[in-house]
Amino acid sequence: MHPGLRAYKAVADTSMTGREAEIACFTMMIDELSRAEQDASMRMKALDRHQKLWSLIMKANIIDSGLTPDEERALIIDLADKAQRYGIQAILDDRLTLNPLIDIAQDVLDGLTGVAG
Repeated sequence: MHPGLRAYKAVADTSMTGREAEIACFTMMIDELSRAEQDASMRMKALDRHQKLWSLIMKANIIDSGLTPDEERALIIDLADKAQRYGIQAILDDRLTLNPLIDIAQDVLDGLTGVAG
């Protein structure tokens, strides 16, 4: 198991529920991407963290041991793939807005918190 994923799971298992950890991660990602949208000096760091978080989420869902239904896992993996693809484009072209990444993260956060969209 990837050390980052192991650390994420250890924190999630000991100090928060998995859902609470996911909510915290997406809240932080939205905040960081929003700040980076306004401050170009923060852009690469925010995009790097964005890519790493989605990579961990994708890996966790690929190696899931049957805890999540297959359809839901496939949806999350597809969403992670789309977010990472746009993230790569945003890394390569600093004229691209980060709003689509913020919107994806907000949609996930809304789903985690049960907010109707």
